[in-house]
Amino acid sequence: MEIKRLLDEFSEDVIRAFVGKNSDYYLNKWRLMAATGSKTSWNWAAFSFVTLWMAYRKMYLYAFITMVISVLNFIPIIGFIFSLIIWFGVGIFGNYLYGKFTYEKLTALKLAYGDGEALKQAAILNGGTSVLSVFLFILLGFFIGFMAILSLSLIYGLRV
Repeated sequence: MEIKRLLDEFSEDVIRAFVGKNSDYYLNKWRLMAATGSKTSWNWAAFSFVTLWMAYRKMYLYAFITMVISVLNFIPIIGFIFSLIIWFGVGIFGNYLYGKFTYEKLTALKLAYGDGEALKQAAILNGGTSVLSVFLFILLGFFIGFMAILSLSLIYGLRV
């Protein structure tokens, strides 16, 4: 499991450098998950703000995927069901997903920079959080929503 490997292969300092804000929270969750072998651990921020939480944590590909899937919200019942699945799925597996993401990024950085201070500095530069990304994903969400509405109006001949 990636969480156990993350804790085994990287020092706490490097993990803290990558995670940045709330590193105590994530380290505590990951230690518990590694000890129990579980991939589940509740995360209220991930549940409440799925895409924006992912963007804030610099998990851009995951954020983009969840944003594109959210276009299904325009389909009444199916959209609601998909939203519930995504909300609860990310709420339950968000800490694991972020731990896996952290492990993969730190592994790539370790290959590029080796161990030691260079790895820690690279972790600081490549990890952390991004408030700017949250705002950019909000704008992207408006754009995707507008394009979805426009597309539906063209398909069904509705006027926007």
